[in-house]
Amino acid sequence: MYDKLIFTDLDGTLIFSAAKKQPGDIVCEYKDGAEISCITARQAELLPRLSGVIPVTTRSVEQYCRIRFPEGFSPEYVLADNGGTLLINGEPDREWTENSLSIVGKCWQELERCRGVMENDRRRSFEVRLVDGMFLFTKSDSPAESLGLLKAAAGEQVSCFAVGAKLYAIPAEINKGGAAMRLAECIAPGCRMVCAGDSLMDVPLLKAADTAVFPEDIKEHICVREMVTTRRERFPEFVTEYFGRLCGVVAEEKL
Repeated sequence: MYDKLIFTDLDGTLIFSAAKKQPGDIVCEYKDGAEISCITARQAELLPRLSGVIPVTTRSVEQYCRIRFPEGFSPEYVLADNGGTLLINGEPDREWTENSLSIVGKCWQELERCRGVMENDRRRSFEVRLVDGMFLFTKSDSPAESLGLLKAAAGEQVSCFAVGAKLYAIPAEINKGGAAMRLAECIAPGCRMVCAGDSLMDVPLLKAADTAVFPEDIKEHICVREMVTTRRERFPEFVTEYFGRLCGVVAEEKL
């Protein structure tokens, strides 16, 4: 039985870019031989001791599977594709996927408009991808300007985001918060939800929480009953320590 469910974003929240690697940090993701993502040595110690942690990520299934967490940390449930895909012990849940694709179908016309804007944007610096059939992704040399064009093209059924150079057009009903609440209702109705995230794409997840954990610089966008905030610097290690406290493997004074 669960007394709480812990939902966490990945990039910037539980893992971090190899560009921020410091001595002692551990690479947990490679692509074509290049270092992509890291965790700290302290995280490598704590993660295998945590239970009930559910990653919630905008990564595709393939991108999620590239991550090599420390041995012993193997979440039973993972929400990939911004919540559009549910993995149970590494396998996609067919009913969940079918429901998500039906949502995509309802806003396909808006997504096609967004695709056209992306493809014709002179600022675009990457191909336009339909990720796992769920949402559109590309990159821009001027993401703020490109985002403005996208938002003008999208209707109420599609949400658009810029995270660094990355641009997304995602069905509004496919979001991390809605997915986390739906999964919680399936596996532990009425259970306390602790959610961690670091970007505006995580706001729906954080708003779904009983306790939200996030960097203090996005506080103006969050309003929940209980908030745990800290500086953005080394946020993933703070998050892991906090989860450790919740799971009883880190003493209170460690935080």
